[in-house]
Formats: sequence, structure tokens, C-alpha cells
Amino acid sequence: MNLNKSVLRFSGHDTFHCKEQWILKGLQLIENEGDKEIFKSTLAISKLGVGKNMVRSIHYWLRAFGMLDDNEEVSAFGKMLFLEERLDEFLENEGSLWLLQYYLCNLKYASIFKIIFNDYFSDKASLDFSEHQIMNYINRKLLSNGQKEVAVKTLNSDFKVFIRTYVSPVKNEKTVEDDFSAPLLSLNLISDTGRKNGMNQNIYRLNRRMHEVISSEILGYCLLDQFGSENAVSYDNIKKTIGSYLCLSSDGLDELIDKLCSSNKEFVYKDDAGVKQIQIKNVTEEFKNNLLKKHYEIQ
Repeated sequence: MNLNKSVLRFSGHDTFHCKEQWILKGLQLIENEGDKEIFKSTLAISKLGVGKNMVRSIHYWLRAFGMLDDNEEVSAFGKMLFLEERLDEFLENEGSLWLLQYYLCNLKYASIFKIIFNDYFSDKASLDFSEHQIMNYINRKLLSNGQKEVAVKTLNSDFKVFIRTYVSPVKNEKTVEDDFSAPLLSLNLISDTGRKNGMNQNIYRLNRRMHEVISSEILGYCLLDQFGSENAVSYDNIKKTIGSYLCLSSDGLDELIDKLCSSNKEFVYKDDAGVKQIQIKNVTEEFKNNLLKKHYEIQ
């Protein structure tokens, strides 16, 4: 199954944001049943103990987070983190959450994540946004992409799922525990400003900053995943992709790159006549995976 990565997608999660244990449970289901088509079977409903809509949602998030490839096989990253190496199967290490954030944006399977963290703010001075602003931007992108309009209800649901992925709901008698179990909540990448726009919609803010908790090994792994086939990558390309996906300020990205190059001779920072780039030397897939093991202190 080869999906057109340029096609924008705003449905498939059945209005459910990803819950804390869904990724592990979904991958274990595939492993235990030995069937990559298990999510198309009614057996998945009884095995996971959830309704068919939630089964579809779990499958969607496995794709969105890069746990499954285009052929529905468990990805190398999924195997390393959850099934074989089991670097962090219970997502106890914050580095794992940053990796999930990277894949969520970079794979573009759930289009709204890359759109908000990357595209929408590429030329904005303010980091504030509302649902109305994002909906208008998405409709313009659909038009320029040659895609037909998406139903307003679908876009509204997708935006709400995006917000629930990062912003804790207000506690009240209707709030259930599952609402607080989204794995990426603790990254604090999006804040509710407490203000409303003229349409009485909440105004949110992108929290672009240093993020000192991201290790240089995590950055290096993302860098090789994104640009591993290149000998040199411009600083601007890194900033526009990985930097924006991880919601890093310029200072935050600079500091991480400096740490990465200082501790790994395979990465060399160059600034010649104002042209900044990272040179990548003699790296292999094993080196890339070993960066992760170093982060998890396995080596």
C-alpha cells in the first residue's frame, strides 16, 4: 500500500486522540497474532477490548506515529522502541515522546500536525492561532494542492483532536480519565492563552523555545532519518523541518547542534561566508540506531 504523501488527510482517527497505551497494545496485537491485516478483522475488537471505531483509530495512530510502514509492516523504529530492543515500550523516557512528535509531523500521515507546527508559522511573527485561522489556511492549501474541499465538520473534528493531543482539558464532572492520557501532553508544545477571538474561539499559542530536555542523540537520530542520504544539510533546512517539528527556538536548535557536533565526529558544523550547514560523514544505519541506544544509556 503506497500512499501519496502529498495528499492532505484530515480524517481516519474517528475523533479519538491517541491514548497512552494504544501504540504498545496495537503493536503487541500485530506481534501476537502474526497478522499485519489484523486491524481489518473483527478479532481486533475482542482482542483490544474496544469498539470498531476505536480499533480504526488505533490503527490510524500507528500509521501516524511511524509504527507501521506503507506495507502495514511494523517499522524498524517501532521494533526498536516497543517490540525487539524494547528501548522504551512504556514511554517512560521523554526522548521517546520527542521521537513520536518528530514522526507525527515528518510523515504527514496526519496532515494537520505538520501544517500547524511547520507550514502555518513559516512566515508568522506571532505564535498565536485559532481554529478559524487554521481552517482558512487548510482550505487554501487544499485548493493549491488540487484537492477537493473537506467538510467543515471533518476539519473541526481534526482540529479538536489536534488540540486534545497537546492541551489538557478543563477538569469537570464530564471529563474522563482518558482525556488526560494523551502521550504528548507532557511536552507542553501548545498552550491555551485564555483569550478568545471575535468568533468566541479559544486562542492557542505554539511554545517554541529551548526545550533543554531534548538530547543531542535524539536530534542526531532525527537528522539521519530525515537527511541520512545527504553529505551536507543546510542549517535552514534543519530549522524548517526538524527544528519546527520539535518546536525549537533558533537558540535551542543552535545549542543542540553544537552538542551533537561536539560529541560525534560524524557531524561537522560549517559556517563558510554565512552559509551554515552540517556535514554528515561516514554514517551507517547501525550508527543511527546506536545514537538511540546511547540516549537510552544502553551502550
